[in-house]
Amino acid sequence: MSVSQFFMKYRSTYHAGLYDLVKHTVYTSATMYSIWLLHDSLWCMVPTILLGLLNVKTFIIYHDCGHQSYTPSSILNTVIGICSGIFVATPLSWAVRHDTHHVTNGIRHNAYDWRYNEHIYYTVKEYKAMPQWKQCLIKCLIRPELFYLWAPFFNFFILERFSVIKLFYRRTQRIMNGTSSLFLLVADQISHNILFGFFLSYLYQYHILYQWCVSLWIASTIGVILFHNQHTFDPAYVVLESEWTPRISGIQGSSFIQIPWYLKYFTGGIEYHHLHHMNSKIPGYHLQKYHNEVVQTSNAFDSVVQLSLRQCYDNLWLVLYDDEQKRYAVL
Repeated sequence: MSVSQFFMKYRSTYHAGLYDLVKHTVYTSATMYSIWLLHDSLWCMVPTILLGLLNVKTFIIYHDCGHQSYTPSSILNTVIGICSGIFVATPLSWAVRHDTHHVTNGIRHNAYDWRYNEHIYYTVKEYKAMPQWKQCLIKCLIRPELFYLWAPFFNFFILERFSVIKLFYRRTQRIMNGTSSLFLLVADQISHNILFGFFLSYLYQYHILYQWCVSLWIASTIGVILFHNQHTFDPAYVVLESEWTPRISGIQGSSFIQIPWYLKYFTGGIEYHHLHHMNSKIPGYHLQKYHNEVVQTSNAFDSVVQLSLRQCYDNLWLVLYDDEQKRYAVL
């Protein structure tokens, strides 16, 4: 069976998508109910931590809806995406930016004026050319010891309230393919903020707002760490636009993170990121099966970069790109 036939075999289905959604809804509801029951006790931190892990999975569901890959229905994907986006503090307009990431990952100079790696802001040369005060500021902001304490939560809780603004001055309109307009994206942003406000009010009314914020901090930190390691590793994949293909972007520019079996439910298959970048229409709940079948029948994934959790931790310090060495670098 060819790779394209595998793609068709593992596209979304209503049965698998709705089963995944119902199961996750039950787990999340039971966990939030446990937090409410224990909200006056320190024991509430146990389900709070669990909710943080479950929110990573919620974001994967939301993410697949943004790719229109969670179910075969675009309407159902949009409804689920809007609803799940409230729980992870992200409007559905995020999907436009994320689709842009998919068509620019690893392309140094691209038509969308998008960073080839969304976690790499500067090259070594650019950093060394900065005045000393700016180097100190950048070091304080992007060193992992500090960055992962504040930046993920700040991004999702604050910056995502205004994130659609990016689409006004970015060239992302090209990727919409006539399916969206800036008017609809602005409407999505406004409606999301209103619904998010009601959600926070509801949490406050039931005395679990603090616990949910802690769970968002856990989920956003884990999610950003995963996202960093999905593309930031050596050897770096940074090429000219003429050399880029989705397949190579997946095989060489995206990693396969070795998540332990007992955490796989929470990551929702996104650790198979090489597959996701080869074809984003494969939902997370099918990625492991798809990967295993390809590995058993071919050597197509032999050159995929596999990262252990220890390597993922070490990669957090890769925050610059070295043009001369063609590698990511530490400060």
